[in-house]
Amino acid sequence: MRASLLSAAAMILPSLACQAGAGPEVADGTETSVTAAAETQAPEPLYAAPTRRDRVGRVLAAVLVNGRGPFRFILDTGANRSALSPRLVEQVGLPMDPATVVGVHGVTGSAMLPAVQVESLRAGGIELRNVSLPVLDEHVFAGADGILGVEGLQSARIEVDFSQDRVVIGPSSRLRAPRGFLTVPVHLEKGGLLMVSGRVGRVPVQVIIDTGAEHTLGNAPLRDAIVHRVSRHNRSETSVYGVTEDVSTGTTFLAPDISIGKARLRNLRVTFDDLHVFDVWGLAGEPALLVGMDLLGTLKQFVIDYPRREFQLKAYPSIGKQRVRRCAPYECATRIPTDGT
Repeated sequence: MRASLLSAAAMILPSLACQAGAGPEVADGTETSVTAAAETQAPEPLYAAPTRRDRVGRVLAAVLVNGRGPFRFILDTGANRSALSPRLVEQVGLPMDPATVVGVHGVTGSAMLPAVQVESLRAGGIELRNVSLPVLDEHVFAGADGILGVEGLQSARIEVDFSQDRVVIGPSSRLRAPRGFLTVPVHLEKGGLLMVSGRVGRVPVQVIIDTGAEHTLGNAPLRDAIVHRVSRHNRSETSVYGVTEDVSTGTTFLAPDISIGKARLRNLRVTFDDLHVFDVWGLAGEPALLVGMDLLGTLKQFVIDYPRREFQLKAYPSIGKQRVRRCAPYECATRIPTDGT
């Protein structure tokens, strides 16, 4: 059975004010939205929870499993396959065979985990049939029921609107981005991984857009290329947790300005380490950056259009030609042109 890559990551960052919080569900793209009526009065966003001072943003999808649900799945653009929680497996009544296991790669390590057969997995207008999915420990999901990976999404368009608490998943119309969006071309690797060429300071870097990661991560070559600019007392140690039991200890510090297309990302604290996930992606030998929800959740909207190979960003109202939004006392900020030019 082939290995899965599940990149959803949680990190303990005692030096930051941005912490993980409970997340919402998702609406689908081609039919009536699937939501739980009893949850409409919830104090937190149901669909797209933005990053703010007291928590990192989160995007969840409403997913039907074998026609039952909806269940809350973390939308993870860094995972090539979906995964289930033990609670969901029990609720749906999926039989588990101890002899059926699958290899899973996470941010910090790999493991052999049990897997179950699912007849149908449906999110919006996208459906997978007869798939074998790994079952992860409950703590990985932080209250969610599963992880929605990118397998089967290569024809999809995913729209996340933090200002309207709305997520839409459906087939791409292949139309270009509306006015006001900044379009960043991407290329797909490893079965759908979103990769962009960028820079950190003057260092060329491969950038991965990962909605399943709570915090932004850099690899060892990138750390080594820029750490000389940071004094020792401005660095801190950070524990990095992934979907397996492996734990890594990285170094966190304020990165130089990050450029992704015309977007400029400033005052962003990044945790650097020789992480397993960069080996899996074939990026251990060159500078690479995984951009997580601590940054993505500060946007007003973003769209991932797989057939067009585009990541489309929309900022909040501008200050002059640019917009600044802080998610922590460290001034985690993005500066993005708001007119799409």
